[in-house]
Amino acid sequence: MVRFRTAIKQSVPGRRALLVGVALSVTAIVIAACGGGGESDGPTSGTPSETPASSDPAGIELTANVADGWSAIPITEGIKPTLALGPDEAPAIAYLFESLSEGFVGYASAGEGWAADNFVEGYFYGPLDLAIDADGLPNIVYHDHQALQFDQSKGDLTFAARSGGEWQIETLSDDGHDGWDSALVLAQDGGKHAFGIDPSQFGSTDGVEHYSYTDGSWTVSPIGSGPIAYEFNVSPALAPDGDPAVSYFNDRDGDLMYAEYDGTTWAIEAVATEGIVGKFSSLQIEAQGTPHIAFYQEIGAGTGIVQYASRVDGGWQIEDIATLDDVELGMQGARRITSLALGSDGEPRVAFSDRSSLFYAVHDADGWTVDEVVSADSLPLGQLVSLKVDPAGAAHIAYYEVTGISPLSGVIGYLTNS
Repeated sequence: MVRFRTAIKQSVPGRRALLVGVALSVTAIVIAACGGGGESDGPTSGTPSETPASSDPAGIELTANVADGWSAIPITEGIKPTLALGPDEAPAIAYLFESLSEGFVGYASAGEGWAADNFVEGYFYGPLDLAIDADGLPNIVYHDHQALQFDQSKGDLTFAARSGGEWQIETLSDDGHDGWDSALVLAQDGGKHAFGIDPSQFGSTDGVEHYSYTDGSWTVSPIGSGPIAYEFNVSPALAPDGDPAVSYFNDRDGDLMYAEYDGTTWAIEAVATEGIVGKFSSLQIEAQGTPHIAFYQEIGAGTGIVQYASRVDGGWQIEDIATLDDVELGMQGARRITSLALGSDGEPRVAFSDRSSLFYAVHDADGWTVDEVVSADSLPLGQLVSLKVDPAGAAHIAYYEVTGISPLSGVIGYLTNS
């Protein structure tokens, strides 16, 4: 185990207004996702065991090595998983398969013996997002292309919820080919807040959009980000008063942005502005209202720093966590390589991954302790993680190993130190 004592790198005072930029030109897009392989020693000396994680009688297996004190099991075939904990703290995972002819969205939970429920077929895009409501029922958002070929007039964020054993699927229609990088957070009063991107690649100037469910219906509106490209993630959270906030990457300037809603308008500010910084952010807000964000700063080909920001005295305090050196960006690159959760002590935990390793970092008064908990063996990792921490402090992580590239295929893994 290696302890990193991280220094304050940057402070951005105050709130800065964001001006809407000019629309980017329309470019051709090929739908693609994570992939690739590689070797890396990683940033820590945490030593995974030499035994592959696990396999099941059906032949689905995880090949990566898992560190002592952690266990991993294969869940099903799929890619880009997202994990949530139910009211009983039992983990559940949503996942998908992106294919013109065989695509699906699926769900599995520990409470149901991890039985895979591939409940809808079509041509979908991830990452998707999962939240479990107060009744223990899953709610999922994802992008549906709605056609086998790209059509500017089609493609929307889709909301699926299960009740009584049946899935109810609702298309949240809006102009443009939107709903990319979909994300979801549920309010205690039954409200729902989804976010997605109406991409600049297709000529839209709306960028980040907010889907709000109140009084039995959905409304959608841009938050004022200006034109934003998809593929770099958006991450929502709720403030203590129930109002939503979201972090995202401003690809026009290369900045990490944070936006919060006051019930009427969105206030947007820059969090980090030095370099190409803010891709793949993950946002949480603690009970006292302080936002915490994990994100990725690109520093070279395949190399970058996982960083952490928290708002302090009206500005942002930024710390390095660790360096990744086997990241594949671009159309077959990373999607959500960082995932942040707050422990019951209020301290942040961050899971992050490149193609070779998956790391788990815990913060305390002395800095960050970072351990390599999964090390790729015969298959590369999918550069996507989803972390939750239960009240006892145990970590629950969804990830996947890449088994094929065209189309992107994989095996979903569930990892825990409980």
